[in-house]
Amino acid sequence: MRKLLATFAVGAVVALSHAATAQTQQAAEPSIKATHGSWEVRCYGATDCVMTQVHRRTPSTADAVFTVIKPAGLADNNGQTIEALAEIVVPLGVYLPNGLGLQVDSGEPRAAPFERCIPDGCVVRAPISSAMLAQMRAGGSAFLILSRSPTETVKVPMSLSGFTAAFNEL
Repeated sequence: MRKLLATFAVGAVVALSHAATAQTQQAAEPSIKATHGSWEVRCYGATDCVMTQVHRRTPSTADAVFTVIKPAGLADNNGQTIEALAEIVVPLGVYLPNGLGLQVDSGEPRAAPFERCIPDGCVVRAPISSAMLAQMRAGGSAFLILSRSPTETVKVPMSLSGFTAAFNEL
């Protein structure tokens, strides 16, 4: 799992700092700046920080790593500012065509396609809409919804305890 977190965190740094070289990114060791509820704020240097929560496998769920990045000056194709990016890693063996769902409390799930699979898992990278970000700030729990087959889904619970405080610290 440490290897998965390291791989995941390096990817987050790439999204945050295009000016850094790959060699510097690989050599950087993250430090935990703060813990807010279920979220850790990890920093690579003084300014490149991400917030992360790890869900450990249970008999009915799977491992998952959920990282949120607050990008500076990033806009979507319509020129709208992107307030947050999500990078989520789930185990190999998921049914990719269904994508990954994110549901806050009992709200309507939103889906994002998988970007790629690496040796440690399959990755979703997607902007978090302003509406979803507001739901996450106000919510109590989130669920990552992944498919084992075209008809079988698994809900991986993620706590939103401390989400707002961790996000504000980025």
